[in-house]
Amino acid sequence: MIRKVILRRFKRFEEVAFDIPGHVVLAGPNNTGKTTLLQALASWNLALTHWKKLNDYNKRRGYTKVPIARQAFSTVPLRNFDLLWHRRNYKKRPIEIEVRRSDGGCICMELIPDSTEQIYVRPRSDVSAELLSQDVLGAVFVPPMTGLAPDEPVLQTAKIEQLMGSGRPGEVLRNLLLEANRNQEAWEALLDSIERLFGYELLPPDSSRADIIAEYRQEKGGRALDIASAGSGFQQVLMLLTLLNTRAGSVLLLDEPDAHLHVILQDAIYGELRKLAAHHESQLILATHSEVVIDTVDPRELCVLLNEPRILADSDERRQLIRSLRVLSNTDLMQAGSARGILYTEDHTDISILRAWADRLDHRALPLLTKELMWKRTVVQPREGAAGIQGRDHYKALTMAQEGIPGLELVDGDANPSILSSEITGRGFQRLRWRRYEIESYLVHPAALARFVEHQVGRSLAEQHIEDLHAHFENEYPPAVLKDPLGEHEYLNTTKARTRLLPPALNAAGLHGFPYTRYNEIAALMIPEEIHPEVTEKLDAICRAFGIDPDEPA
Repeated sequence: MIRKVILRRFKRFEEVAFDIPGHVVLAGPNNTGKTTLLQALASWNLALTHWKKLNDYNKRRGYTKVPIARQAFSTVPLRNFDLLWHRRNYKKRPIEIEVRRSDGGCICMELIPDSTEQIYVRPRSDVSAELLSQDVLGAVFVPPMTGLAPDEPVLQTAKIEQLMGSGRPGEVLRNLLLEANRNQEAWEALLDSIERLFGYELLPPDSSRADIIAEYRQEKGGRALDIASAGSGFQQVLMLLTLLNTRAGSVLLLDEPDAHLHVILQDAIYGELRKLAAHHESQLILATHSEVVIDTVDPRELCVLLNEPRILADSDERRQLIRSLRVLSNTDLMQAGSARGILYTEDHTDISILRAWADRLDHRALPLLTKELMWKRTVVQPREGAAGIQGRDHYKALTMAQEGIPGLELVDGDANPSILSSEITGRGFQRLRWRRYEIESYLVHPAALARFVEHQVGRSLAEQHIEDLHAHFENEYPPAVLKDPLGEHEYLNTTKARTRLLPPALNAAGLHGFPYTRYNEIAALMIPEEIHPEVTEKLDAICRAFGIDPDEPA
């Protein structure tokens, strides 16, 4: 059986190693490489089988190359071969797919570029000729079930394998049933599984006509129905069980075997597959998104693909993986791989205001906030219509993909003194809290707002607008706030500036309906003396939270 796989320059991977502890379930979001590993193993098997037909085990100065045309390369659907190479670097170096077995044997196959329509394959020169002369470790790639063809003639084995590798299992299911029926043990095992899982009676296929007839009964003695009339879940399970019973000793590469299955069958199918694999001494490597399947698997058989593949340690990590799959997007994974850390704020407008202040203060936080951090809301909505996820829970999920990434949550005061800041250590999940009600509260500065109004209406027209603004302040604000805008004021700590302070002030100045999404423009016109000292404190703390000295040049 396979124990380790190393891929070099294959599709999304420059170089990656997968530990395979026996049966293994690959779990992770879309586009993280689950299917890529299955295709790589199928390609390794195809290349080795094709090369062995040469029957030449003399190394000379390297094993002889054997050509494969694109049309015969059935394991990965390609319009041209350069798509198989990492970042399409087709002409530089060969793809290497290295498979290490439990008996200590290791065979690395090279895929060597020639043209977009042809490549060469051969074992790497350090592979033992004695090992190559042994039987091939068969690998069968099984994609998700497609619709059954209305008619299906009897096919040769090579054609069946080609259609399977091309992602068209629905065109060969009747042929697989015919193959199972020729083996009494395989057929009886298949009948038993179908009766136990569905309560159906599977009838022997009939190949005496131009096309194969494959039927079943929903109850004994009932009307015979064509398998094409069955649900896709039944067809999916039928295909998987037929392959397991007819490919003894193989490595079965199953891409989403739980597709089309309702929850109860998802719970049962992995156990059924595992039982049959043990009986036939086969190995299962399967990719899934199913929480039900993930939750039933021994954590030591779970390989999580987020940024790098790794086997889980225990049930706690399995539970965290399930949470991560619910929470993380592919964008999260891509950003986490290159970001210095993750900053959670109430809204993106908070980031815009912070950037404007950092720019006015010439603060080191400006490049950090502009291009070095990933950002999320303090309540993350993983997808439209989904329930919100607290920032701390999103951060825990993210650490499954990027262990050690620092996180910082910057929250509003919300007139709630029970919300506390944490120690800023540069590690783990940290929190800062504004002392005033919210970030917009620090924009409430009469001189700064007057300058902003002038900028909006033009200097020649500004006088009356600014007079109206000051009249509003005199009528509505406590005198202490107007006398010392940077002081400590209960009024600014308990009043929501975004809705109750700034809109009335701007309306009074003639800027009716000015959107809060543009409040960063107010911050951009403030002079350093008008920016509250707490803003500088927070920018310093943001730097330290991500391992940066705030005193270093911006």
